[in-house]
Amino acid sequence: MDLYATTRSEKYFRDPLEFKPERWLRESKEVHPFSHLQFGFGPRMCVGRRVAELEMYVLMCKLLQRFRFEYHHEPVELRQKFFSVPDKPVKIKFVDRC
Repeated sequence: MDLYATTRSEKYFRDPLEFKPERWLRESKEVHPFSHLQFGFGPRMCVGRRVAELEMYVLMCKLLQRFRFEYHHEPVELRQKFFSVPDKPVKIKFVDRC
């Protein structure tokens, strides 16, 4: 499934090219249930999906509690390979909050 094309389709997303992280919140009704299937769906769905999602949430929460992120370089564009990758190294500075 071509996730790059699907997630940029107005058929599945309102304003698909606009950065709107809130569209991925559980209570949001904006995302079509079959538009993003990185873990599969149905009886053959990845058994570790929930664990993987919880690990990502915990990691992000811990990083956001401990660090402030800064990026002071030119904008990054995406390149298509098997999946989307940045066109150049992304140099994010982690600033300790302590």
